Amino acid sequence: MKDLSKITFFADSRMHEDLRIRAHYDGFNTLSEFFRACVISYLEKNSKFMAFLDSYKEDEKLQSKANIQKSVRLRQKGQSLMKKLGITDEEVENIFDLIGEEIPEL
Repeated sequence: MKDLSKITFFADSRMHEDLRIRAHYDGFNTLSEFFRACVISYLEKNSKFMAFLDSYKEDEKLQSKANIQKSVRLRQKGQSLMKKLGITDEEVENIFDLIGEEIPEL
């Protein structure tokens, strides 16, 4: 079995009920499936998800507009550099695997 971790947070019962209904309506069999999709999109820096997140951060005043725009520019520069150097996501993952082999966790 894979080494799994549980992620939890609290929501009021009405929000939980609404979320279950909405997720089911949108074709998610479980809330876990929905949250996994969100987390994967976030970690993979999915452009649509990141645009949503930037908008949310601005609306909720979690970051200044300048900081959000700076983050967007940095992400774009990073993508451009990776493309220019011809480095794929798979190659990046392989690099981290090699580092993990060379430097075992304590």
